[in-house]
Amino acid sequence: MIPCLFMIGAVISTPWTHAIFYFTENGYVNSGIYDAIYYHTFFYIVASIVVVLFTFKYTGVRLKLSLLGYNLILIAGILLRKMFFHTLVTSYFSILAILVIYLFSQNPDLYWDKKIGVFNQIAFEEIVSDCLYKKARFHLIIASIDNYEVAKSVYGYQQVIESLQVIGNWMQAQFQRYYVFCFGNGHFVLFRKKKYDMSKDQVIEKITARFEHPWKSTDMEVSFAENTYVLPYDVMPSDTYSVTELVEYLINKVANADSAPFSLVSETTVQQMKRRKLVEAAVAAALKENRLETYYQPIYSVKERKIAGAEALARLNDPVLGFVPPDEFIEAAEQNGMIMELGRQVFENACRFIEKAKLKEKGIQFINVNLSPAQCMNENLAEEFIEIANRYGVPMNTFDFEITESAAADLTKIREQMEKLEAAGAYFSLDDFGTGTSNLTRLLSLPLHVIKFDMTVVWAYFKKELEIFPDLVKMFCNADMKIVVEGVETEEMSSELAEMGCHYEQGYYFSKPVTEEEFLKLL
Repeated sequence: MIPCLFMIGAVISTPWTHAIFYFTENGYVNSGIYDAIYYHTFFYIVASIVVVLFTFKYTGVRLKLSLLGYNLILIAGILLRKMFFHTLVTSYFSILAILVIYLFSQNPDLYWDKKIGVFNQIAFEEIVSDCLYKKARFHLIIASIDNYEVAKSVYGYQQVIESLQVIGNWMQAQFQRYYVFCFGNGHFVLFRKKKYDMSKDQVIEKITARFEHPWKSTDMEVSFAENTYVLPYDVMPSDTYSVTELVEYLINKVANADSAPFSLVSETTVQQMKRRKLVEAAVAAALKENRLETYYQPIYSVKERKIAGAEALARLNDPVLGFVPPDEFIEAAEQNGMIMELGRQVFENACRFIEKAKLKEKGIQFINVNLSPAQCMNENLAEEFIEIANRYGVPMNTFDFEITESAAADLTKIREQMEKLEAAGAYFSLDDFGTGTSNLTRLLSLPLHVIKFDMTVVWAYFKKELEIFPDLVKMFCNADMKIVVEGVETEEMSSELAEMGCHYEQGYYFSKPVTEEEFLKLL
């Protein structure tokens, strides 16, 4: 500020001090420090460019280009002013620079969700960053629709968007002391510069009560299920990136049905998010260093009365975190895009083990490998897996790929990959049957030869909660499908399931997932 204040003082005092210019009988004359205007301007241009360079990796492309662009415009204007003294161009170039700043850095359209009619995530990050910098207290209320995808399929995309506009308008009208932001897919965030007081704030009650009734737009009423989180300042992370990450983490909890209708975010939740970041880092390091382990859980053949195959399962033992549960690191890998590489390494580990241990000679007829929904969207999946198997000299008919109902959501993509793998000799099973809601007719149009019942379904039968289970087994047997049951834990369960007609059994009664060495000993 010192050069700026100096020049302001010089300009204001000029009528009396003649610091910048003065008038004589012959007209306008520059004073001694007139050139300081140029030095002063170039100082700030250079300082601005230095700041851009120092913050280069933290700044978005749009902002970087606008900052550099308006500085170049100002340089050009000043040079022309210096070269052509009697041509008044400085103001013209200043206006151009201001337009660049406005259109690319401060344009309101950049911060507005035009579809919903509220602020967007970019605006959220701007205001949070400002508050954190000033250490101003604030709290967030996250109102997240948890049946957004279902609503789209029932009511149609356009109708859902119109209903979200109604919700956005209602929130802005009802909660005028809050800024309302949309994070996409029906997730709203309310922001207020104040410490949250549950005893006085009725926002949650109003939101919950309103979502109990349909939202009417045009001629249709749309019903939404909603979950609400309150993020108080006391547990707020100290940087904008972590705040945004925590909001997205809470939104994902809603999407995964892992939340109550209302929850006040505690330090425990923040620690869970930090744990998720550590797990993601651990997965990334393990994949980079090829440290991911593959365990094998035996699959018992009822007819042959012996172990006929195994399921290959990823395991992560991190030097810092120790043994990370599979559900935890696989979910993290799916959400940050590492599941593709994780799947490749599990498959390659299985190929290496089959070839090294000569499993075929030991009576192992097949190895089951799981395919995640994200893997099934990879158009190069079949080619990659066939190339890996060929590299180790393992025939593709050794593998039985397990796909879930959610993986089969896009039939076009998954069928294309399945047909290529099937042509190479591979087989396919429908995994975790009974836990999804997909159309059975659509699923069975895929080249599946095995139905694998999830352990929750099996346990429900033995708890007398699913009496229809034997009928389901019989139905699939009549359709010439092989049946695999998970979660077999006792001899009685094994015997009853065998009498029922199940072909293969898997569970702790036979063995938990074990390392390669332990699996060979087990055989």
